[in-house]
Amino acid sequence: MLKLVIIDDEESARFVIRHIVESHCAGIEVVGEADSVESGLHLIKSVNPDFVVLDINLSDGSGFDLLRALEVIRFKLIFVTAYEKYAMEAIKFSAISYFLKPVDPIDFSNTLNRLAFSSESENTSLKLNAFFVNLMPDFVNRKKIVLESESGVYLININDIIRCESIGQQTKFFLKSNERIIINKPLKEYQSMLADHHFFKVSKLHLLNLYHFSTFDASGASNIVTSDHCLLPFSPEKKNSLLQALQLV
Repeated sequence: MLKLVIIDDEESARFVIRHIVESHCAGIEVVGEADSVESGLHLIKSVNPDFVVLDINLSDGSGFDLLRALEVIRFKLIFVTAYEKYAMEAIKFSAISYFLKPVDPIDFSNTLNRLAFSSESENTSLKLNAFFVNLMPDFVNRKKIVLESESGVYLININDIIRCESIGQQTKFFLKSNERIIINKPLKEYQSMLADHHFFKVSKLHLLNLYHFSTFDASGASNIVTSDHCLLPFSPEKKNSLLQALQLV
């Protein structure tokens, strides 16, 4: 049996998580609960869990304090929160699983069962590294995003992304290093994530990092020239919006 611990200062929230696991997650056992940073650290060190379900707000600190206090992390992590806006972007960019309270039983159990058959714990430290970097206000222009593809997990500086292209239900990332990474998520997910970081949807299929905009195509065609010398089609009706967005870069 895989071992799971719940660290949440709300008894009712712990009860809900325990009930979901016991009802929908065969092969996963809740082996302990804690309601604080101190008791959570003791529990993790005592039982060496495979999963930790961690609330962001605890009675004596935060879930982040608990994670920082651990020398080694060998478990798969799921955040639960009543919505801490300041941390949500960092969580999303780090590709860490999270759920807003009240937790949806089906979504939560599906995520747990998926993680049970993945090697995600091997990447938890990398994801947390990205997460803590993204929480630091001094790193506003050096945000990192974790991209999980079939070939591996990548920690990428957002400014190193030139553009993203929609390929059906996948997204292809084009990087300054000339590397190409294909992710099994649709472009619309990254459009919302990157909207506040000077990414602009120039056409139905293309999302451009405006720091990598070079010029408009001199031929008069509705194309944009990017920093990697690619011609991207753009919707002419978006030109005024694009020019306004470029002024903010």
